[in-house]
Amino acid sequence: MNKESLAHELLEVGNEHFQIATRPARVLFWSTDSGGNCEIVSSNWPEHTGQTVDAARGSGWLDSVFPDDRERVASAVRLAITTRQGLYLHYRIRHPDGQVSQVLHDASVRTLPSGKFNGLIGTLTDETDCAKGERLIEDAARQVYAFLNDVCLAALAIDPQGRLVHINRELAATLPADPQELIGCDWISRFVCSEDRERLWRLLASPQTLPPELEYQIETAQGRRLFRWHLTLLRDCAGHPVSIALMGSDITRWRELGNRLRLTAQMFDNSMEAMVISDRDNRIVSVNPAFSILTGYSREEAIGQNPRILQSGRHDAAFYADMWRCIIEDGYWRGDIWDRRKDGSLYPKFLAITAICDETGAIHNYSAIFYDISERKRLEEKLENLAHYDALTELPNRMLLQDRLEQAILLANRQKQHFALLFIDLDGFKPINDQFGHAIGDEILRQVGRRLVDNIRAMDTAARLGGDEFVVILNDIDNRENAAQVAWKLIAALSAPYEVNEHAPTLTASVGISLYPNDEVAATDLLRQADEAMYAAKRAGKQRVIFYDGAC
Repeated sequence: MNKESLAHELLEVGNEHFQIATRPARVLFWSTDSGGNCEIVSSNWPEHTGQTVDAARGSGWLDSVFPDDRERVASAVRLAITTRQGLYLHYRIRHPDGQVSQVLHDASVRTLPSGKFNGLIGTLTDETDCAKGERLIEDAARQVYAFLNDVCLAALAIDPQGRLVHINRELAATLPADPQELIGCDWISRFVCSEDRERLWRLLASPQTLPPELEYQIETAQGRRLFRWHLTLLRDCAGHPVSIALMGSDITRWRELGNRLRLTAQMFDNSMEAMVISDRDNRIVSVNPAFSILTGYSREEAIGQNPRILQSGRHDAAFYADMWRCIIEDGYWRGDIWDRRKDGSLYPKFLAITAICDETGAIHNYSAIFYDISERKRLEEKLENLAHYDALTELPNRMLLQDRLEQAILLANRQKQHFALLFIDLDGFKPINDQFGHAIGDEILRQVGRRLVDNIRAMDTAARLGGDEFVVILNDIDNRENAAQVAWKLIAALSAPYEVNEHAPTLTASVGISLYPNDEVAATDLLRQADEAMYAAKRAGKQRVIFYDGAC
């Protein structure tokens, strides 16, 4: 057998293997001869490009490339052939229905057994979904950063390496640096006080366990200032941490007041923050005017009472036991707490309690200073919603879905349970959106979100990935049949007419399901495999339910 016949046989065998490998996924196989002419494409090439396998050979495959990218791709192939090096290129291809998708073309040099250069061999991977997910995460991050820029509190965002990726005007105005030079700087090394740096580095090394709040000092134009920060973790579409948003208040003055507070009438009476002094038995002996304004209790009503008259009922006995342990052992306690006014209304406040000792070191009094933080809590809640919920449907977004999926996996492993992941795509949404307009399309998506929530249990999760794609996590299911029953129930609910203004359009839905645990399904692949099962349902005629079986 001569070299050319052997090479042809090797190509045919390789082609057969690649046909098998590329069927389940949205991956195209492609190879050229030593002159750069396409010899082989995979059997799924016509499905993705509309070209026949024969039409793709030679230079015909370039017709599937988006016209604006065609010359760049052809030049890249010519260069790879000339230099006998691989090819790694992002560009767009056009599908039979006219849709355009982004692909990654990754090709390596192909040689004969003799070592002679024999062309290129590689894959075209559809990365549109990944790019869409990244854009959604980027859009969410931009919303969070825009929100942080307008709040009246200090705010910033850092990446997992501690580099500054966003800073708002409020915080930038306090720093001894040009705001234009701040982005990209090492926030921890440059601005965090030395005694707090190691603690922050340890937190960044394990971002999945970040505390919701944190106190540390930073160097400002006015010197060292102590801030209390609220932390929000932002993730990418794969669930990996990409940045941490921090929103904080300068509590330096409150800490100093708590440490130094004595029975000083002028400071006490003129303070804008509520203050209370109690004796060693914790009976109130004095309050300032701000106390009465905030709580509704007059001085006469408060004197002699135990401060527990302010308790909201939201904190258990263990919470207060820990608070008093800190006061007795450390001499102080500070933190956020819910309290109740005289009229019964609840409100959140920042509270700092300090034990005041006499000359012998025995506790003689307790001083407390507190103020209403309702506005801060409202801003924190808005920040959480922007970061973790879809603005249109108010369902959990891709970022929060990843967290819920991790929790479902932990719960299933701990309690030996099963759960199902349903990937739902609306059939025919694009034509309705094009016909009636985006305003009506958006209202339909809102109704889809409500129907999903109304037809699952409180313990389950419905989320929107973007566009007309939704995901449902069904916790603690008994078997495949249970998951299928819920899937068909959701299809029926989503197929009912949508009444929007004078229109009543109808849709159907296709559902792909992956199960956990399952010997054939790795936990990290659940979402991808449910997606592939959903596409199998689409190919099978739509309005179907298909379980992932490894051959979708």
